[in-house]
Amino acid sequence: MDFSSVPITVPVETAVTVPLATITSVFASAASHLSSLQEVVATETDTGAYASIMVRERELEASMAYYSLLGVQATATDPSVRQALATQAAEASAVMRELFKNDSFYQGNTPSLGGNLALTIIFALFLLFQIVLGVFYRQWWFLNCYAAGLILEVLGYAGRVWSHHDMTSFDAYVMQLVCITLAPCFLMAAIYFTMAQLTVIMGQAFSILKPMQYSLIFIICDFVSIVLQAGGGAMASAELSNHHSTRGGSNFMVVGLAFQVVSMGFFQILWYIFCYRCFVNYKRYGDSAFETRYAGIRKRLMFPPFFGALSVAVILIFIRSIYRLTEMAEGFSGSLANTELYFMTLEALMVSLATLLVTVVHPGIAYGREIEIIIDKRLKSSFSWKKEHYRDARKNMDLDREQDASTVSELEPYPGDPKDADIRADRDVAFPLKGRISRELTRERDNSQ
Repeated sequence: MDFSSVPITVPVETAVTVPLATITSVFASAASHLSSLQEVVATETDTGAYASIMVRERELEASMAYYSLLGVQATATDPSVRQALATQAAEASAVMRELFKNDSFYQGNTPSLGGNLALTIIFALFLLFQIVLGVFYRQWWFLNCYAAGLILEVLGYAGRVWSHHDMTSFDAYVMQLVCITLAPCFLMAAIYFTMAQLTVIMGQAFSILKPMQYSLIFIICDFVSIVLQAGGGAMASAELSNHHSTRGGSNFMVVGLAFQVVSMGFFQILWYIFCYRCFVNYKRYGDSAFETRYAGIRKRLMFPPFFGALSVAVILIFIRSIYRLTEMAEGFSGSLANTELYFMTLEALMVSLATLLVTVVHPGIAYGREIEIIIDKRLKSSFSWKKEHYRDARKNMDLDREQDASTVSELEPYPGDPKDADIRADRDVAFPLKGRISRELTRERDNSQ
């Protein structure tokens, strides 16, 4: 028997005047449902169903007590009696509220309709933009991962909208819990592959790991995190449906989230080392220090901002993951899990801003469509740790700089030579680093004169 349709009335105020006909009708309906439940519970053998029926019985009994007091109050003429009945009705109303709070999945805090509906629409629009940009710029891996994450976000916030209309809906609660918790794993998977692309664009010497090692290591970590969180969510769902403690399921989710936070922290360390090395070498050697094949990508207007956007997006998702970890550690009944202000600020806002950044500064916008980024995906190469060490690369660049400087000093034409401009132009095309050093030496010579 489905008891979800049993009406449970939770009044907001107790001092209002309720028509006697309404009081009589509601009381009779509650009494009828209570009688039906008592017949069913006598033969019920399933523990979960029995617990659910008993909760409904308590709610109906509290509702009947409340409306019984209202019925007496409606016919009483003595002001002192009416006042006493109003006090008792207020107490009965408080009992009803407490029962409703215990039977709902948000500790009685209704998810806001406007905020969650707006977020559902926002993430749906982000999904549309990501599909258009991903297809246009042919960023298939980024598109697949980020679209999967955004689909989960849309479903999750749709579940919260559903919960607004039915606070006791088990399916709505599980839908929003699992989808919103898992979504950032897929968002980060897209960023991990982007790191592999940037390693190829800038040069493997500036990265601690090889390009595909970022995808393999961190996406595997993401997969482990997803399995742990999904498994914990399934356990918690089963425990909730049977009215048992959800501590076992939430513990699994905590482990999954903790694993995600640790892997993201490790990724950030590698990312900032990579960014620092690129910055230092650009300041010292210019663009000639990087992979020449992808110089066209690095010259694009949106490529430098892409580094900053990606850095901020990772930090935002990292903050969100720490919040979710703390929330799960506190438990489903904790203040973090049931205070929507925290949720909207540390979950919804963080992921929304991160998605906004990687949509406005999309990888395709940063790279363009003209140059294909070739990543060596062979397993033999990916699992090999042999690559040029960063210190060796710096040493080689310094040696090249010294050699170029000596060569330039020998080739530098005399002041006033009419062929000076042509020689420099040819040298800039053939030897970018030599050409830059040549200009520096010429400028220093002219200043000294």
